[in-house]
Amino acid sequence: MARQPRKKELAAPIAGEIATTRDGRDITRPWIMELQQPRNPRLLHAIDWGVYDRVLADPEVRSTFQQRRRAVTSAEWDIIPGEKKNPRSVDAADKLKANLERVGVDRFTDKMLYALPYGYSVAELIWGYRDGFWQFADIKVRHARRFRWDKENRLRLLTSRNMQGEILEDRKFWPLVTGASDDDETYGRGFCEDLYWPTLFKRNGIGFWNTFLDKFGNPTAKGTYRRGTPQADVEKLLGALAAISTDAGFVVPEGVVVELLEASRSGTGDFEKLVRYMDEAIAKVVLSQTMTTSSGSSLSQAEVHAGVKLEVVTGDADLICESFNLGPATWWCEYNFGADVEPPQLVRLIDAKKDLKTQAETDGALKALGWERTDESYRDTYGDGYERSNTVDPTDPKAKIGAPGAPPVNDNAAQPVVDPSLKRDERPVQKPISFAAADPRPLYVSRPLLNSGELLDWATRNGFTATLAASELHVTVAYSRRPVNWFAMGSSWDGPDGKLIVPPGGPRSVDLLGDSIVLHFDSPALRYRNEEMREKGASWDYPTYQAHVSIAPVHDGIGYPDLAALEPFEGELRFGPERFRAIESGYEAQLAEISFAEALIARDTVDQAVDMIIAEGWEPLRPIVSPIAAAIAAATSAEELDELLIKSLDQSKVDELTEALARAGFAIRTAEEGGTD
Repeated sequence: MARQPRKKELAAPIAGEIATTRDGRDITRPWIMELQQPRNPRLLHAIDWGVYDRVLADPEVRSTFQQRRRAVTSAEWDIIPGEKKNPRSVDAADKLKANLERVGVDRFTDKMLYALPYGYSVAELIWGYRDGFWQFADIKVRHARRFRWDKENRLRLLTSRNMQGEILEDRKFWPLVTGASDDDETYGRGFCEDLYWPTLFKRNGIGFWNTFLDKFGNPTAKGTYRRGTPQADVEKLLGALAAISTDAGFVVPEGVVVELLEASRSGTGDFEKLVRYMDEAIAKVVLSQTMTTSSGSSLSQAEVHAGVKLEVVTGDADLICESFNLGPATWWCEYNFGADVEPPQLVRLIDAKKDLKTQAETDGALKALGWERTDESYRDTYGDGYERSNTVDPTDPKAKIGAPGAPPVNDNAAQPVVDPSLKRDERPVQKPISFAAADPRPLYVSRPLLNSGELLDWATRNGFTATLAASELHVTVAYSRRPVNWFAMGSSWDGPDGKLIVPPGGPRSVDLLGDSIVLHFDSPALRYRNEEMREKGASWDYPTYQAHVSIAPVHDGIGYPDLAALEPFEGELRFGPERFRAIESGYEAQLAEISFAEALIARDTVDQAVDMIIAEGWEPLRPIVSPIAAAIAAATSAEELDELLIKSLDQSKVDELTEALARAGFAIRTAEEGGTD
């Protein structure tokens, strides 16, 4: 028997660092000091940024860097939940977004981006307690050279009394480091280091260019004096020449011949070429391309260069967003919601501008080959404000809906209610149903208010003489006039009972809205659900979503209190599962409506049982199901099972039972797919 090779046991992975830099093992840093020093020799002995401030003052550097910063800050920003289906995470995102809107994201982003030329930047977080939360009262970007890292990688603040630096508290300062080729370079590497020589050569070239223009733009004055002329008279003569042409005059003794050696060239091309070359080098370093700062040779090349700039700007946005999310956003969330909530994320929405004309031509070519975009793809590409026309092909008159020769439009009327006592062969033949579950239809989604009695009692106590019926109180989640696929809307993130609880308190108000008096309240879960459906194609008639419950109608003869002086209802609001309904006027007359939990005949005991299953589970049907389950458990073969079931059933009812079970199974399956518990 062959010997089995022995399996080699793997050693546990080594935790911690080996190639450290603070213990003298780094051969690139032989001297270990209390404070880490930058590798860049131009910053080694400088208190501030030294020569790099002069580099950044170059017009081309300032202009291109401004392009890069403005491209980031001009993009829309947003705060998204770390976990979209967790109401606490959604609430954290909403509150952080409101906090940052007060602080000003673009302001501190613009300043923190100076880490790109310098290598690092540092912001101080000014914490404050407001509305029951620890929030950013301000985010102030400090001069980064006031800070150093020590050999333990702790951030220190240099002061006039302590040049070794004061150790700073955790979660108080937010550093952003970029540009370094490795993690051992604590201070990063800014592009000013790469621009030192181009800007130096450019300054010197411009200086030589100015001298050249002075010499060739004005005549050189020459004065002649006799030998032995006193020095005082020579200086007077030189002063007179200087008045004629500043810094370009000279004097020689009589009889002395002076010849000017002039370069054997003409024009200013060489100096100009040098300056332009250096400007292009600067643009390549800052923007990684040149044609967004100067004229290019062709449109196609310019588009390629613009794409390169977009990649650079997107990288800048991702860099600062990632740093903020790992630092201040995480600290803010842990202070206010705990470490078990996924922190909100700051994002920048940077997209290249689309050439819609070219895209439309491409879509037309694809359509000729038999391919066509979905409605969702059209909205993503061309935006809102478009609807499909009622023609299949604008050039074919027979293709118009309803035109002679075109496929007929299904205009089935509502299906008649069938008497359940009739046998199958006695029932009237029904018209074919025009229905597909995924067909786009207008959609109205609402949630019933389960504790409507508490709200109506409050209304009565506060002077309302008439209110809506308790069964009519609800909150609207979505109202899409645009047809959508209902099954693409997903389901809400609720507990097993499908209920949504809005806790007591929070911002609330009683207002006049249209012809109704409503209670406005805040619910991040409802707001997110509305946004989710809109992202999936649903329309919404308003720019934002504000949850509310209508309390009472407004018309003559109905009294209601002074709303300005009315204290709103502060109690808990309990809402039931989402209800999906069609809303388009006349839509039901065109297609036979099929309810997902109802058959096309009058409601019988099976329908009622299905309702009980959906609402309360299987427990109410246990007396009916248990005998059948016992027969199934007792049977030892398929034949014995058939015999036991047939004995307990009237053979004439077998067909009806089969139909009823199939209908119940369809309703339960549809309810589960639609999100109903």
